[in-house]
Amino acid sequence: MSVPAIILQPPVSGKQLSKQQKTFNTLAGKIGRARNRLQQWHEAMQRAAHAQAARIDPKMRDINATRKELLLALDAMQDDPRFNKTDRKRLRAMIEALAHACLSAQHDAQIEAILNRQHAPATAQQAADMDDLFGFDDFGQTQTQQAQDADPPEVDAFDTEADDSAGFHQRHQIDVEKRPRDAQAPSLRSIYRKLASVLHPDRESDPEERARKTALLQRANQSYKNGDLLALLGLQLEISMVDAAHLSALDDAQIKDYVRALKAQLADLEAEINLIEHDLRINMSSAASAGKLDPRAIDTLIEQELDALEMFEGELKSVLSRKAEVRFMKSWLREQERSSQALAEESWEEALAALEDFLAEEISPRRRRRR
Repeated sequence: MSVPAIILQPPVSGKQLSKQQKTFNTLAGKIGRARNRLQQWHEAMQRAAHAQAARIDPKMRDINATRKELLLALDAMQDDPRFNKTDRKRLRAMIEALAHACLSAQHDAQIEAILNRQHAPATAQQAADMDDLFGFDDFGQTQTQQAQDADPPEVDAFDTEADDSAGFHQRHQIDVEKRPRDAQAPSLRSIYRKLASVLHPDRESDPEERARKTALLQRANQSYKNGDLLALLGLQLEISMVDAAHLSALDDAQIKDYVRALKAQLADLEAEINLIEHDLRINMSSAASAGKLDPRAIDTLIEQELDALEMFEGELKSVLSRKAEVRFMKSWLREQERSSQALAEESWEEALAALEDFLAEEISPRRRRRR
């Protein structure tokens, strides 16, 4: 149910609003806009969850199947004498990358076995090196035993991902509700108690009136739980407990207390919106590269995501179609290694830049407040 707009007016014609009254009106306007945006996001995420289950998850399953097919082909190439030592090193790196990508989506014993074999050459080489240096092989055996004894990595299935996306918008509301809130200012509690007293359904003998008050009291309970001052004030106006003139005539001390509650309420709304947008950027590559996110553009983001997945699948299939061409595969592996190195260097540079910004902010002298 929409909350009526509450705007304070000067109690006396021609008189200016006080500073606290102006702040109240400003916050009320921001809360209204934040409510609308949050509602848009909830509707957008419902569409995104449907697209995830109906279109994105099936496409990801297809991509994972193609990944596995390419992984098996690369694994077979490790025994091909036409690939030299450097080529085999690149093959192992690519096999590991594909294996981790596959296992992050779905458990597969065959892929796990292939991944475990990729560590064997390195372990054997370490053991040989230790034999040469110290004349014993306990170190290599210990490391190998530890690797064998280690628990297999836990992975999520596609069905789990679909379930997670289906509850996407609900999860954010739960996360926000778990955060400690201090929005229940004294005046907010006072309004709620007055409403609870007036709306108590047990005091009504008429069944229709009892049902009406029960519904209103449920709204009051939810509004108080959410720290929603405007909704509680709106309920007071709706049941004629107070009128607009009464609210406008409140003294500045009362309005100031309302302002504190409104600030906390606005912070909660903005935090929930930010949480949705942050999670969307993490889980959708098209959103990660977008500028300011707009819930009205969710369908466009979904189509962009599907286009990117189609392109990626096409690239995998193109490589698979040329797996018998040794020269092409050598060139492709070399290019993948370069791309991986470039991405690692870029991430490292970004991390250094972030650290430098943090240190500059921490070390810079703090400005003293003027008294």
